[in-house]
Amino acid sequence: MNAAAYLAEIIRFFTAFLLVCAAIGKLRTLAAFAHNLVESFGVKRQAAAVLAPAVIALEALLAGLILAGGGIGRFGMAAALVLFVLLTALVGYRYVVEGSVKCSCFGESERPVSGYDLLRNGLVIASIGACLAFSGGAVFGKKERVLAAALAAIATIGAIGFHDLARSLKRSA
Repeated sequence: MNAAAYLAEIIRFFTAFLLVCAAIGKLRTLAAFAHNLVESFGVKRQAAAVLAPAVIALEALLAGLILAGGGIGRFGMAAALVLFVLLTALVGYRYVVEGSVKCSCFGESERPVSGYDLLRNGLVIASIGACLAFSGGAVFGKKERVLAAALAAIATIGAIGFHDLARSLKRSA
C-alpha cells in the first residue's frame, strides 16, 4: 500500500464528509442561511431563496460523486476544489472589505467568519489538491477503506470545530 495514495483516500472521504456536514448544517438553518446570503453578500431576497437550496444541493451532489469513487470521484474532487476556491475567495474578499461576514458554513448562522475559518478552508483546498495529485489507481480493500473513512471522520470533526479549537489553543498558549 502506497502511503501517499492512502492519504489521498483519507482526504477523499474527508472532503465528502465535510460537504455532507456543510449541506446538513445549512439545511437545518435554511432560513438563516438565506438571510446571511442577503445580509452578508448582498444577494436579493428572491435570489437567496433559490440560491440557498441550490448551494445545499450542490454540496450534497459533490459529496455523492466523491463517495462514488473512481473517475466520478475524481471529477467530484475537482469540482469540490473549484467550489472551495470560489467560496473561500468570495468569503475572504467580503471578510477583508466588510470586516464581518456570516456564511453559515456548517449552520452557525450567528457567528461571523474568522481568519481561522479562512485558514481552515485554505488547508482544505491544499488537501484536495494533494488528493488529486497523489490519488490514482490504487485499490484498497474493505478494511483499508473503513479505516480511511474513520480517520476522515475524525479530521472532519476537527475541521468543523477548527475555529473554536484554534481559539482555545490560542488562549491556553
